[in-house]
Amino acid sequence: MAAIVGVVAALAVVTYVVIHESSKKRTITGCVSLGENSMSLTDEKDKRSYALTGSTADVKPGDRVTLQGKRIKPKDARNPFLWETKAISKDFGVCQPGV
Repeated sequence: MAAIVGVVAALAVVTYVVIHESSKKRTITGCVSLGENSMSLTDEKDKRSYALTGSTADVKPGDRVTLQGKRIKPKDARNPFLWETKAISKDFGVCQPGV
């Protein structure tokens, strides 16, 4: 009986963590640059470069922004990671040298 209660408790904890993590707002922050075909941003935290997709109409090259969305891993390792933008969380204005 105790084993069943332990398994049920463990499942409840795992379910809670999965739901909580999936509902967190995911963000990246960095300076937006304009490439040949699209805009990109290098995240200040993980130093990884992301090609921007999604809702990018208000994103301006040269601005430092925090974007909400989700990371999409490339199918081919030679391609960059994609960031599917849902919204601009914060616009810090023009990038400053050294940022």
